[in-house]
Amino acid sequence: MRDAERLVEQQYAMLLHRDVARLPDLYAPEAFYSMPGVTVRPIELPALLRTWTGAFPDLRVDPLGAVRTGGGAAVEVRWSGTHTGTLHSPFGTVAPTGRQVSWEVAEVVRARRGRIVSWRSYFDWSQLLDTLGVRLDGLSRAAQHDSLALPV
Repeated sequence: MRDAERLVEQQYAMLLHRDVARLPDLYAPEAFYSMPGVTVRPIELPALLRTWTGAFPDLRVDPLGAVRTGGGAAVEVRWSGTHTGTLHSPFGTVAPTGRQVSWEVAEVVRARRGRIVSWRSYFDWSQLLDTLGVRLDGLSRAAQHDSLALPV
């Protein structure tokens, strides 16, 4: 559906321009955004995405492909950046490593009446953490229980 593809492009553009405060405007009130370890409502999305732009200030996205689906789109992208800020993960916080990394993500987005109703982002946390040189058993147990405590 063209609405979904247009909305995906708008969200990526807003994120890359660090204009995340307006992201909830792209979503229907009952919508949600999810990634491994966390699901948020549209109003919570700016804080979640600020954790990513804080961890990777030069974060960028390269589209790899897209497929239209009934009522939405499936998009494959490669995210990349330099890890110079704290990364909040479902397994705890990761101190800056200074490493340049990239990871692939599949995103399934559904839209209705020109607004996003669901955005599901799929990627492998363990692969990303491994690329950063972080082992899951190296993160503190206390931090593992503080699943994605998002700074606001």
